[in-house]
Amino acid sequence: MPKLTRFTTLSLSLSLCGRILLGLSAATAATFAVSPVVLAAPKASKSIAVHVEGPNADAIREDILSIVPKTLEVVEPAAFSKALKGAGQTKPVGDAVVMKALRKKALDRIRKAGKTVKAEGVIYGVSRTNKKKKKEVYLVYVDENAGDLAVDGAVPLGGSDDDRQKALEDLLGPTLAQIAPPPADEKKDGGGGDGDGEGEGGDGEGEDGGGDGDGEEKAEGDKDDGGPARKRNDVRSALFSVELGVEFVGRWFDYSDALSQNLRPYSVFGQPALSVSGELYPLAGTNIAVLKGLGITAGYARALGLNSAVGDGDPLSTTYQRINLGLRERLTLGESTVLGISAGVRFVTFEIDAPDDLAATVPNVDYTIFRAGLDARIPAGPVALALGADYLMPLSSGPVYDRFTGASVQGIGATAGVLVPVAKGIEARLLVEYARFFSSFQPELTDDYAAGGATDQYLGIRLAGAYIY
Repeated sequence: MPKLTRFTTLSLSLSLCGRILLGLSAATAATFAVSPVVLAAPKASKSIAVHVEGPNADAIREDILSIVPKTLEVVEPAAFSKALKGAGQTKPVGDAVVMKALRKKALDRIRKAGKTVKAEGVIYGVSRTNKKKKKEVYLVYVDENAGDLAVDGAVPLGGSDDDRQKALEDLLGPTLAQIAPPPADEKKDGGGGDGDGEGEGGDGEGEDGGGDGDGEEKAEGDKDDGGPARKRNDVRSALFSVELGVEFVGRWFDYSDALSQNLRPYSVFGQPALSVSGELYPLAGTNIAVLKGLGITAGYARALGLNSAVGDGDPLSTTYQRINLGLRERLTLGESTVLGISAGVRFVTFEIDAPDDLAATVPNVDYTIFRAGLDARIPAGPVALALGADYLMPLSSGPVYDRFTGASVQGIGATAGVLVPVAKGIEARLLVEYARFFSSFQPELTDDYAAGGATDQYLGIRLAGAYIY
């Protein structure tokens, strides 16, 4: 029998895909246009500059900002970088800031740049690998005083996020507490910020509820429970993420050991589909073990304008859609690798609207699947790699399997891709997803449909944009 082929041409698919991608680009530009502007601190407040160079500099700077008290304004990074170049420091400082005998010129330039941007002081960090082959960030606090530095030490970058956060607070917290103005309500009460405050730390730590210093990075509504603040736009602690993309989909269905002549294989590739997915972590702003990383996941994809045909026959309207619902536990390994453990249900429908004479031969399916999987997000230079594997157990399979005696169906899935940061909280994604269902049958001599088994394969190549909050 002739093999079913895709009716819609690939050229039309590519044209539609281009239009969708153009729309996604416009949506990204609109996101920048409507992004809320961070309000400047009151004129009476003091300001500091925070600058980090070396590997993972942006992530380390965000960790530092998360412990800066709300009453301290932070100088824009671009403004300080410009002032630093104007002061004569055109190259990274590197290990010169660590070697006390060689760092005078560098410190003088950092001090000059701080004065240019009218900062009370500068937290300057160098991310490096020390002589013991351990990753660390060496931090100094440079102000107008040319004497001993108030901060002059290293924070290890290994271990858990909580360990690193505590080490940063231990090193920087006392100095930040001394220079941070007290909150407005504390001034009215005459507290001044030098007493015990509301917390137990004294020395002004009470001004921000125990020294969390969530600064601008703490999201609205986050619970203050004594743990480190949730950082916005960070995949390790995001409250939610949303992805919108276009996908080129393919399907291949074939029989093994066919014994009857009424078995029709199927293939299609390059059909465009729209996809949308998201994750929500309701307790991400807390410090409750396990629950802070537990999220709800959902996704939907549907092919656009898919038709099928037998040889040169009339086109047959075809529906392909995929729905995912589940739970995911998010874990952070090392500095920034994120591991996901997930489980849920997936609904896959592939249905060809065939007339009666063909309906009994087309491979229509309607899977209801239990899914369990692992996924990982691994940094690789300026981008990240996405990897995943799923076990798929169909709870129901649909019409094509109902024709066979003793049908047993199992499945596996895999994901791989590249995630490219575009702006704060926004990234472009190229992902390849594959699913394979393999079945075995127990044919009998009197069966109308007889085969040893079948394979049903799905491939999706997805171009998407995502926002992470």
